[in-house]
Amino acid sequence: MVVYNLICKKNHKFEGWFPSFEGYKKQARNGQISCPVCGTSKVEKVPHACAVHVKREERTPEKSRPNPPEKPVPPVLTEAEAKEMLIRLHQYVRENFENVGPRFAEEARQIFHGEVEARPIHGTSTSEETQALDEEGVPYTILPKPELDS
Repeated sequence: MVVYNLICKKNHKFEGWFPSFEGYKKQARNGQISCPVCGTSKVEKVPHACAVHVKREERTPEKSRPNPPEKPVPPVLTEAEAKEMLIRLHQYVRENFENVGPRFAEEARQIFHGEVEARPIHGTSTSEETQALDEEGVPYTILPKPELDS
């Protein structure tokens, strides 16, 4: 499995997962890759850094290597990048989770207690229902909805 950073003609950046480089080329050639934000199939790979392997004797001795930084610096996302990621997350949930609608709290509770088979679900619940789920220790996540108007 290979992952490529892709960009569409409207400059939306996203990842694509492919079985191989040949799989990517075939899908690209057939116009099967589309932007999850705008739907265009005018998509290309973004250049990326590659690994460079050196011979063992060419490696820098351990003592002269600089110390790694204490804390890694988290990447800073622009507002547009964060919105795009949120849109992609919602799309993934819609495609891969069962929509149980307003029965979410009931279904989540049944899954948690082993009364029904575990499966990925999404839906809606009231604040009272989510408070009850919290009190019972039933895990769930509330996804913020992206504003699509801007």
